[in-house]
Amino acid sequence: MIRKKIILFLLVILGVFCFTNFSLAVNSTTESLIDSINSQNQAFENSSEVGAPQDIRIIIAKIIKIFLGFVGFLATAYLVYGGYLYMTSAGNETRAEDASKIMLYSALGIFIILASYSITNFVYKSFQASLEQTQTTGSQNSGGTNFSNENSFRP
Repeated sequence: MIRKKIILFLLVILGVFCFTNFSLAVNSTTESLIDSINSQNQAFENSSEVGAPQDIRIIIAKIIKIFLGFVGFLATAYLVYGGYLYMTSAGNETRAEDASKIMLYSALGIFIILASYSITNFVYKSFQASLEQTQTTGSQNSGGTNFSNENSFRP
């Protein structure tokens, strides 16, 4: 027994020291911390288009998508709750019927939420495509605003 412990201990020590990748220090560059932070902020602003003007229709569509995602999460949680009630009904028929109703209504709710989410996503992509087409052609559509780089609000 002691021999097995010693062998196991030696194998662990061998594994720790022989089969690990050692990290080596990186040479420091002349870039200061402030320059590094500024470059990270610039990369974030370029990728997320912070401060870029957007059409109100796009903003409303994004808000609706976020709201539908939250409501979908609640409906899924309600479905899990109904399943929990059904599993813990322990033969009580009224409780099992209530749980079945909860699961049915939450499944219908999830279906309705998914349908409305897909409609919202279609409208969102249509608005985005029409705005991109307007920006590339340089023409104004009847209800929207043409945002271009020379009319940007960025400093």
